[in-house]
Amino acid sequence: MNVSSAKSALSDTLSVFLPTPVQTLLLRACLWKDGSGREASGTWLQQHSRQSGKQLQEDHLKSLLPLLFATFQRNGVEADHEFLTILRAASLREELRVQTYRRICREVLSAFAAAGIASIVLKGAALADLVYDHPALRHCHDLDLLLEESDPAKAIRLLSSLGFSLIERALPLSEWQDLQFVHESGLPVELHRSLFRLPLYNTIAPEMQARSHIQHVADVPVRILTPTDQLLHACGHAASCASRESLRWACDAWLLIERFPNLDWDLLEDCARRSHLTLPLSVLLSYSATELRAPIPATFLTRLTARAAQASTVECEAALWGAHASGRGRFKNLLRMTSTWRAWIFVLRWILFPSPTYVRAMRYVRSSWHLPFYYLSRPLRYVAQRESR
Repeated sequence: MNVSSAKSALSDTLSVFLPTPVQTLLLRACLWKDGSGREASGTWLQQHSRQSGKQLQEDHLKSLLPLLFATFQRNGVEADHEFLTILRAASLREELRVQTYRRICREVLSAFAAAGIASIVLKGAALADLVYDHPALRHCHDLDLLLEESDPAKAIRLLSSLGFSLIERALPLSEWQDLQFVHESGLPVELHRSLFRLPLYNTIAPEMQARSHIQHVADVPVRILTPTDQLLHACGHAASCASRESLRWACDAWLLIERFPNLDWDLLEDCARRSHLTLPLSVLLSYSATELRAPIPATFLTRLTARAAQASTVECEAALWGAHASGRGRFKNLLRMTSTWRAWIFVLRWILFPSPTYVRAMRYVRSSWHLPFYYLSRPLRYVAQRESR
């Protein structure tokens, strides 16, 4: 099989990363401004408002309602009274919620600073203050902190003193990667040992951490990633987590690009290459440029797409793992969305017999002699997963 041909066709398979056409209309209504925004909002309302109010309240997209309401107000969009009432109520609830969220964040971040615990604020908590007009427009389910200390014991004790409980974990503390806590109010806090879920993507994480700078989050001076690194992290997270279905990644990326027109695109391309994220990044940013009109330089996208077509086998397999992370990425759907027979064979081989390099890169085995046992047990694990569903 010509593997390079299969890899260049994986963009169709990886379209499971992307919002549906209906969701794209919603994103345009949330993000576009002035005449384009009013037109996009009118198109979305005309096609979906009859069912949208109740649906958006019930599903995972409800976190976009405050942003949609703010955009409607800014663009002077007219909608029926019932639907506007739903948007207004959602916006008010988020404004009340964000007061509690920011108060707890302030306590945690201030305590970390006072105790000298080095950390970087990630994802929604950092972006809400950085690129959104108001923090309440970016729903934050939890507080994500990259802990820069190998031993989390001090952070665990501090969070416990602030009313947080550590969620029970199976692995010993010496092997921790992520630690999840829940506050007595119900707010989760997650401590991360690395920037990305996939070990393969963390190649340049130390550089990204070194470039971090001071920014106020919840009125506390903390360290966050640079805008260029924020964009890479947002897309890398979307390419490997089921939470991308909330569409917050698309809003984060679009607003980062809009608010920082001088993003270092050469650095982003270089970081994507060295962190093995070129393939998923090309899919996500091509969508942002073509469907959401994000002002991304065409020359950058051309170079990124060319590099994505040259992605290595293990990079393609890692991207498929990320695609499989959400409900839309089930194996049957991945195969159905693959457009060429060569790519179809590549996907099927990854499902049944992933490369040893991929298995080791994902740290599924501790040593090479475990590989035969991993391959023998893989079908059994797949059957067990189906049964558990």
